[in-house]
Amino acid sequence: MYREAFSNEKSLDVAYVIASKGGVASFSDIEAQSRVKGSTLKYHLDRLIQQGVLKTLSRGTYGLKYKTPICYLFETNTPIAYMGLLGRRNNRTEPETEIAVKLLEQEKHKVGLKYVVTSPESLIEWKELKLDCQWILCYGDEIIEIDAVKAKVVPQLQALLKEYVVVLDCTSATKPASIAFYEMAQEYLVPLIYVYEKTQSLKWLISKETIKSRLNISKY
Repeated sequence: MYREAFSNEKSLDVAYVIASKGGVASFSDIEAQSRVKGSTLKYHLDRLIQQGVLKTLSRGTYGLKYKTPICYLFETNTPIAYMGLLGRRNNRTEPETEIAVKLLEQEKHKVGLKYVVTSPESLIEWKELKLDCQWILCYGDEIIEIDAVKAKVVPQLQALLKEYVVVLDCTSATKPASIAFYEMAQEYLVPLIYVYEKTQSLKWLISKETIKSRLNISKY
């Protein structure tokens, strides 16, 4: 979707302006800031709608269908939603979720919303810390099945992509859960991190540069 949409530089310029406005912009604002005018601008707006990048909000007003990855690529002030995994406690004093959010904020990524995928058993082990996040629970064998994890997560992920820059974290829980997160990040072009717990350092498995390269974007 995005690669084809942004193969035209003027379409890319139009999307950039809308992203810079927080994901919503009027025809006149886009015309003034993108320097794409009149019927040419209308052509590119229609093209981006057909490609699934934009949607019409009202007469003369356009919005991004999904704010991730576009607002992430163009470094806007869109709020960040973190979505990660949480495994069994195993004598840990600090959950991987909190470590990841701390490291993201050290890199100037302000996290406004946190979603964590885990099992009921793991949640019980961490409950005394009263973590400030939204929980997505995988019951029984769901946490060890790739497709089951994706079935649980994808609806919420799709909803978040519309309003937030989403960062996925595949560090914790089970290997199938980590694979599920990697597959979702690839499919939806979502930035993906992994945290080295011993050194408390962060690795971008899918970074801004990775996504730009995949979409063949060199501008901005």
